[in-house]
Amino acid sequence: MRTKNGIVQPEQFSETFIILKLLLNHYEKEGVITMKKMWLSAVLLLVLFLAAAATATAQKQYSLKLLAVQENADGSQTGSGADLYLELKEGSGRVFLDTFPATKIDTQISTRFAKEIACHFYKLSCDKYDFIYTIKAESNIIGGPSAGAAIAALTAIAILDLDYSQDIAITGTINSGGIIGPVGGVKEKLEAASRLGLDTVLVAKGTASPPDDKDFSEVNASGLNASELNASEQFINLTQYAKENLSLAVIEVSDLDEVMLYLTGAQLNHKEVIIEENQEYTEIMSSLQNLLCQRIDKIESELKKEGISVNESVLQRVREQQGKSVNATLQGDHYSAASYCFTANIMLRSFYYQEKKPSLNTLWNRFSKLEQDVEALDNDISKEPIETISDLQTYIIVKERLNDVREQIAKFKKLQQDPEQKFYEILSYAEERYFSAQAWMKFFSMNGKKLLLDKEHLQQSCRQKISEAEERQQYVSLYISEFDAQNIKERIDGAIDADKKGEYELCLIKAIQAKGDANAILSVMGVRKDVLVEVLDSKILAVKRVIAENSAEGKFPILGYSYYRYATSLKEEESYTALVYLEYAMEMSDLSLYFPEEKTFLQRISERIFITEDMWWGFVVGAAGSLILSQIFLRRKKKKKLSK
Repeated sequence: MRTKNGIVQPEQFSETFIILKLLLNHYEKEGVITMKKMWLSAVLLLVLFLAAAATATAQKQYSLKLLAVQENADGSQTGSGADLYLELKEGSGRVFLDTFPATKIDTQISTRFAKEIACHFYKLSCDKYDFIYTIKAESNIIGGPSAGAAIAALTAIAILDLDYSQDIAITGTINSGGIIGPVGGVKEKLEAASRLGLDTVLVAKGTASPPDDKDFSEVNASGLNASELNASEQFINLTQYAKENLSLAVIEVSDLDEVMLYLTGAQLNHKEVIIEENQEYTEIMSSLQNLLCQRIDKIESELKKEGISVNESVLQRVREQQGKSVNATLQGDHYSAASYCFTANIMLRSFYYQEKKPSLNTLWNRFSKLEQDVEALDNDISKEPIETISDLQTYIIVKERLNDVREQIAKFKKLQQDPEQKFYEILSYAEERYFSAQAWMKFFSMNGKKLLLDKEHLQQSCRQKISEAEERQQYVSLYISEFDAQNIKERIDGAIDADKKGEYELCLIKAIQAKGDANAILSVMGVRKDVLVEVLDSKILAVKRVIAENSAEGKFPILGYSYYRYATSLKEEESYTALVYLEYAMEMSDLSLYFPEEKTFLQRISERIFITEDMWWGFVVGAAGSLILSQIFLRRKKKKKLSK
C-alpha cells in the first residue's frame, strides 16, 4: 500500500479492488461462493486495511544544516555547523526533541513554537503527526531561538513533502506571522557555512549590509549602544564579504514564504490582503473614543467652575493631542484617537490637582475610593463569560488597566516622603486609567467564534508565553547588557506572579509585552538604518495578514487590531515605538493559535474511542468491499436460480 508521510492515499482504492477481484477469482475456481466466505474476505480486507493505516509510518527523514556559534575559552565565538533532523510519526501533534550535545539554553520551547508557527502559517494538519526533531552538533553551541526559522521551514517541508535544497541554510528567529528575525554571530556562521560547503545562506532582512552612514541613533532608539552590538558585524558588508572571501551567496529574507521559496522553489506566498474592519468593533471603539475625548471638555469645565485657568503651555500640549485625535478620527483610527485624548486627560487632571493642591488626607480618601472602585469592577469582569477572542482580549485589557491602577495606589502608599506634586501625577494617571478600564467593558458585547477558553487552556497559554518571553530575554541578554534587558525581565516577573495568583489573562498580556519588547530589540540589532522602514513595512504586512485571516474566521482580535492601527500612526515620527506596538499587535492578533475551536460531537467521540481519520477510511473501504461482495453474491445466486 502506498503512503505519503505515513497516511494511506486515495489511489490505494485501485489496489483494494484488485485484491477483491483476486479473491473472487479464487472462489470461482473453487466453484462456490458462500456467504460465509464472502464475509470472511470482507473482514480480512478490513483488518488488512486498518492495520496498514494504523501502522504506516513515514520512514523518510528530513534534514537541514544549522549554523551556530560556540564559545571559546577566551570568550570569543567561532562559527560551527549542526544538523537538524525531523521525522514524522502518526500521532496527535506532540513534539519530541533530542540534542547532542545538550544546548546551553533550552531549545524545546523554541522548537515547539517554530513548529506551531509553521502549522498555523500554512494551515497544515499537524495534529495528525508527532514530530521528532534531532539536533546534532560537533561541540557545545550557543542555544536560543536562532534555529527557529530553520525548524519552521523544515516542518512545512515535511508536512507538505516538498523537494528541497540541502545546499542552503537559514539562520534567524521565527516570530508570529512567519516573520524572520535577526540573530547574532552572523559573520562567524557564514564562515562555518563556507567550511561546510554550502552554497547559500538566508539571513533576516537588513542584516547583511552595514548602515550607509554608520548612524545607529534611530535604529537603537531602544537605548542600545553601537558598542553593545557584535563588534565583528557592525560595519561589515556581509554579502560582499561572503562573496569575495567565502564563495558564498547571502540573501536577505523577510518571512517564511521567502525562505520556502529559496529552499523548495515552491510559490507558497500569501497574497496581500485587505483588512475588513469588524463593524461591531468600529461602533464600540468609536463610542469609547467619544467617551474619552468628551472627557477633555468635562475636565476643562470643572477647572472653569473652580476658577482655574489652564496655563498656555499645558493648553498647547492638550490641543496638540486633540489635533492628533481629530486626524486619527478622519482616518477611521478610533483607537489612536482615543489614546491621544487619554493623554490629554491626564495632562488636564494633573494640572487641576497641582492648582487645587488637595491635602494628604484628601489624597488618601481619593486613593481609597479608587481602590474600592477597582475591586468592584474586578468583581464585575470576573462574572463575564469568556467565550471568544474579543471576550478574552477585552478581559485582558480591562484587567491590565486595573492592575496599573493598583500599582499606582501601591506607589502612593510607598512614597509618603516625596513631594505632593508627584502624588498628583500618580492620582491623575490612576483615575484616567480606571475610567479607560470602564470604557473598555463595552467590548464584552461583541460576537465571535467560540473557542476553548477555559482555565486549563488559559493557564497553558500563559505559561507558554512566559517560556517564549524568557527564551527571547535570555537570547537578548547574550548580546546586550542585563541593564538594557531589565524592563523585559520585570514584565516576565509580573507574568510569573500573575500565573501564581491564577490571573492567567493578566499573565498573558505581561508575557506578550515582554516578548514583544525583546523581539523589537532583536529586530533592530545590527539592522541598517535605511532598512528600518522595510522592516516596519514587512511587519505591518504580516500583522495585516494575520488580522485578516483571523477576522475571516470570526476571531477578530480587537486589541491586536487596535495596536496595529496605533503602530501605523506612529510609523513616521516614532519608528521604534511603532515597531514595539507592531510586535504587540502580532502576538495579540495570533492569540487564537493557543486556543482550539470547540470540537464537534463526532470529533469528541473519535477522540474518546481513538479512531483516526485513516481508520475511518478503512471502515469506508471495508464497508464498500462488503457491499460489492454481497451484490456480486446475490446476482450470481439469482442467476443460478433462473438457470434452474
